[in-house]
Amino acid sequence: MAKLDLDDDIFGQVVPLIFVLSDARGETANTVVMAAAAQFGDDCVEIKRLSNVKDVDAVRALLDEHFDPDRPCAVFHTFANATLRREIRRELDRRGIPSIDLLGPAVTVISTLTGEEPTREIGAVYKGDAAAK
Repeated sequence: MAKLDLDDDIFGQVVPLIFVLSDARGETANTVVMAAAAQFGDDCVEIKRLSNVKDVDAVRALLDEHFDPDRPCAVFHTFANATLRREIRRELDRRGIPSIDLLGPAVTVISTLTGEEPTREIGAVYKGDAAAK
């Protein structure tokens, strides 16, 4: 895989860490991260997933345990709850950790297109799974 021309290869041999966070299973975010990472070859990043996040304290605990300032990292997340999403974004910003909201912008665009408010139901994509059982 071709390397970007970075001064002195700032990342060296360190494998970047991707945190995948969700207030549901985290399957959506994990699939997106895996699809993106596949563009860079096997084992290009390590993925740590935290599902069923109910509050920012769970995220703080995960970061306190696994964050290493000498290791590049980012957070990819899907939170249906806008308040929780904002709180977590503030915490990530405070720590200087880049993040990608994978759900919020898509929900906003669909809301604009349909003229409807989203349900903000956690795990809504799996609602059909439960009904089928």
